[in-house]
Amino acid sequence: MIRSFADRLTEKLFLGERLSKKERKLIGSLNIEKAFERLSFLDEADEKLLLLAPHLHYHALHGTGRFSIDADSRRSPWRITFSWENEEMKDVALVKVEDTH
Repeated sequence: MIRSFADRLTEKLFLGERLSKKERKLIGSLNIEKAFERLSFLDEADEKLLLLAPHLHYHALHGTGRFSIDADSRRSPWRITFSWENEEMKDVALVKVEDTH
């Protein structure tokens, strides 16, 4: 279950609220419907269910105490990151992975 969000944009996507023009521009090519589905899935999931859903590419982010799934597809640079606390997810955030090379 999602307990908290790290940013308002991710929370708005989860709640299905209308995004501003600036917010839509910020997320660019992200498939909003797919991201909403993934956030909804996270709200119902526990770690065992995430491990049984290989299409989400659930994994730990090394050295951070945070975890990640793909926000809409494996080829997308967008990820949903979060940390676990008492079997609930907190600080859920939509992040764009930038290529720094």
